[in-house]
Amino acid sequence: MGLFGWLILAHLLYDFHWQGTYIAENKSKNNFILAVHALTWALLLSGVLSIMGLYASWQPIILFLTHFFTDKWKCRYSPSWGLLYIDQILHLIVICLVVIITCWSK
Repeated sequence: MGLFGWLILAHLLYDFHWQGTYIAENKSKNNFILAVHALTWALLLSGVLSIMGLYASWQPIILFLTHFFTDKWKCRYSPSWGLLYIDQILHLIVICLVVIITCWSK
């Protein structure tokens, strides 16, 4: 499996299976819980990038901020399956941009 495959797998596992019921139910009600979710997600993806030899110090910050604000936006208008798809597309676009910018700057 290539880099994008590992990143997408890590994203999907964490964003759906590993975040836990408590975080899933409360991140829309509490910014701290949302921040914990976004931070741990960003650190997981940064870890994958590091294992692949593509880590840069700015990545966790960008991944955290974009995940936090995308999920905050989605939670504001939930529940809606349409928003879930938009949310996931935005996360995948950010992941792709982070990889492209990292590879381009090396």
